[in-house]
Amino acid sequence: MSADSPIEAYLDELLAGAGGAEPRAVRRLLAETEAHLRESASRLRAQGLDPEDAEREAVKRFGPVGTVTAALRPPLSALGRIPLRAFVRPVVGLAAIGALAVGLSGAVSELFGRLWGAGFVSGDLPGIAYTAARCAVLQAPYPGLDCSQAAAEHHWGEVVEYRVLAGIVGLLLLVVWRLLPREAPLPAGLVPALAAAAFLLGAAATGLQAANAAVQGGQGTGAWLSGAVVALPLAVVFAVVALRRPVPVRSVRAQRR
Repeated sequence: MSADSPIEAYLDELLAGAGGAEPRAVRRLLAETEAHLRESASRLRAQGLDPEDAEREAVKRFGPVGTVTAALRPPLSALGRIPLRAFVRPVVGLAAIGALAVGLSGAVSELFGRLWGAGFVSGDLPGIAYTAARCAVLQAPYPGLDCSQAAAEHHWGEVVEYRVLAGIVGLLLLVVWRLLPREAPLPAGLVPALAAAAFLLGAAATGLQAANAAVQGGQGTGAWLSGAVVALPLAVVFAVVALRRPVPVRSVRAQRR
């Protein structure tokens, strides 16, 4: 069996993805997975496939490595026994994703402003007024615009720039996340579930604010809507990931029957 065969590559990936799981459970999972894959490949060869294609098909039928290694993670009931350092890397990762999402919403705000004007993104709600001195400051970079229009242009720039800056921070946090050591694994689905909940709350909050702005005339709707447009799809993606069912260790042997 060549070292770079599909089965060997899958087992290597499975071992690498086991992280800090219990060694005995990892050994058992590797042994049972290898036995299943080789038996499946043998049956496929008997059906006429060449050895490499048979291994590749056996691996494909067995499923992604991530759904198998997730079975090695501790249950939620063991959460209190996991060392605090194990939470550092996931927290940094979630912060990075959140900051990147804010940066993406800044890009969406830029697009909204170019399509429907600065007022749609950052216009003031009814009742907001500025002093003559403040209006003069706001209008200075925008000759020809009245005070409210100049304020919208000014605030549009702030919305986009600050959010893009948050996205840059997210990229830096992503680098830090990559460099942090992997500690004891957390329960399967916990991190994506937390991410899904956070983005769902963000989508609900920004969506309500956008609806409120729309009801009051539409000014400033885009700043909130851009957040909801980014947060809602991310909430769905992370919810799907969190709900993916791992392959239990005990089911590997059952698949061989």
